Amino acid sequence: MRTLIRTTAAVAAVLVSAAALASCSTSAETEASGECGVFPYTLAHAFGSSAFEEAPERIAVVTDVDLDIAIALGVEPVIYPGYELGAWQQEAFDERGLQLDSYDPADGIDFEAIAASKPDAILATSGWSLDEDYEKLSAIAPVIAYTTEDGLDAMTWADRTELAGCALGIPEKADAAIEGVGDAFAAAAAAHPEFAGKTITYAVIHPDQITYSSYQGSDVSFFTDLGFTLPEIAAEFTGDNAGLSKENIDKLEADVLVIGYPFGDEGLLTRSELESDPLFQSLDVVKRGAYGVIGDDVASPIAYPSPLGLPWALDAVVPVLATAAK
Repeated sequence: MRTLIRTTAAVAAVLVSAAALASCSTSAETEASGECGVFPYTLAHAFGSSAFEEAPERIAVVTDVDLDIAIALGVEPVIYPGYELGAWQQEAFDERGLQLDSYDPADGIDFEAIAASKPDAILATSGWSLDEDYEKLSAIAPVIAYTTEDGLDAMTWADRTELAGCALGIPEKADAAIEGVGDAFAAAAAAHPEFAGKTITYAVIHPDQITYSSYQGSDVSFFTDLGFTLPEIAAEFTGDNAGLSKENIDKLEADVLVIGYPFGDEGLLTRSELESDPLFQSLDVVKRGAYGVIGDDVASPIAYPSPLGLPWALDAVVPVLATAAK
């Protein structure tokens, strides 16, 4: 299984956080001094500000999401954290013939390796450890960080993409990437009118719990932009209370049920264990055959949406949804 959980915050983040697709409003320009993409440019962010006299050319990235953003914008980072590449990333590397330097992220950010790469900017719009690492990173190069204290959760993938486009001087590429993802979802929705109005539950089997990921208030636009809605019971769950016991498994009921098993045998239940459970088998949605399973590799780009990963995940998930929604 690909390394899905890469930070201690990831268990929470794996709750559906696919960001707004067709109706993205961003705050990148209002959080900066100067016109987006025009230099000199000063980005105000959660840790202070970063000034750019001219468009950066040598870009280091510190997270998978920022690697995705860079690649989607046509930027080849001078260094990135060397996790095992996801399938969507490997495809992009192969298509573009990318051979990028990386550092071993086992012990966190390798500041020495990043400094040695001599970056003009460090792209860290989704840096989970910026509260601890910002000072060291900013001593190396200006950091493109999330813009507000709650930006790690509040900023959508589109916000991050536009922010990167502004700071890197390529806003038109950011706009094109955002529009491309929106168009892909709109096309998928149009091709599958059977999705419209159906309720959907998305759950993930974590090591310690069944997580009701599509709770009211979470960003479920990956599914709603395809026409799905949430069942009323989704209002019973929150980001702080998304765990579901086996005894309450009936709360997974919806017109369509999608479950991810990103931890495989390390999850609370394996797929075979859950599917053989009498309570699970008794669910109406299961009896109707309206239950689908997404692959281990798809759970990551849904949990950590990006302009590179979302189209790939869409291609992988829509056939599952189409079969379940018949």
